[in-house]
Amino acid sequence: MTAAATESLSDRVAALDWYHVLELPGGVVTRGHFDPRRIVSKVPLPASLAGKRCLDVGTWDGFWAFEMERRGASEVVAVDLREPSQWDWPASGNADLQSAQQLYLELVKGGSEGFHVAREALGSAVDRRELSIYDLDPEDIGQFDFVFVGTLLMHLRDPVGALMALRSVCRGEAVIADGIEAIPSYLRPNTPVARLEGDSEPWWWQPNRAGLHRMVYAAGWEIAEATGVYYLPLGPAHARPPVSGRMLKAALSARGRERLLIRFLGVPHAAVRARPAR
Repeated sequence: MTAAATESLSDRVAALDWYHVLELPGGVVTRGHFDPRRIVSKVPLPASLAGKRCLDVGTWDGFWAFEMERRGASEVVAVDLREPSQWDWPASGNADLQSAQQLYLELVKGGSEGFHVAREALGSAVDRRELSIYDLDPEDIGQFDFVFVGTLLMHLRDPVGALMALRSVCRGEAVIADGIEAIPSYLRPNTPVARLEGDSEPWWWQPNRAGLHRMVYAAGWEIAEATGVYYLPLGPAHARPPVSGRMLKAALSARGRERLLIRFLGVPHAAVRARPAR
């Protein structure tokens, strides 16, 4: 890539707000809110996807779709929804939730455009489509050898129903990676529990690791491999409030301790590699 082309790409990247940290040609790196580069080795993706038709659900600006393509996929389809009115978010008048919604509204302005900027820069052939996970239908989109869904279930009112729709288009394996609550995962490793939010945050469910596994089983999947708890690091664009006495006092509660973990380690996650139950 020439110096002029790199400068042009840098300008286009800098003009957008990015969800993921992405490495683009010419040393250009997006200033994302989350940095999944540091957890790729923790997510049970196959080392090779050569010859496989793959699906990335909730792609945003495409990090995992491009990663699947890099691993040799013959075709990658990436789906997401650009319009906030189509998102399955809690309908709350809570001021904190409205603030979070505004942040995501700013992000979504560049979400689709960011994907296309990255796709062009990478010379990618990933096919991005506007589609909800709830509406996945083999009659419309076909079936896939490998499916990835990341950090999406927590934002859905009906995560089990979404996983059932996902199963209908999977003829091979899926990796389901999502945000969880760390402390209940450590304290109750074998008891499926989940906290229903739906009020002050832009998500519905916060399961522990066992709760995520139960959702997957309940939707008709067999788990072939499961990770432990790992942390998705915050990216350079993510706000990090300074540590204060108020934050430390809040850490006396379980929810406050989770917030402190996120501040220093990132968002706790767990992942499974699963197959549709026969």
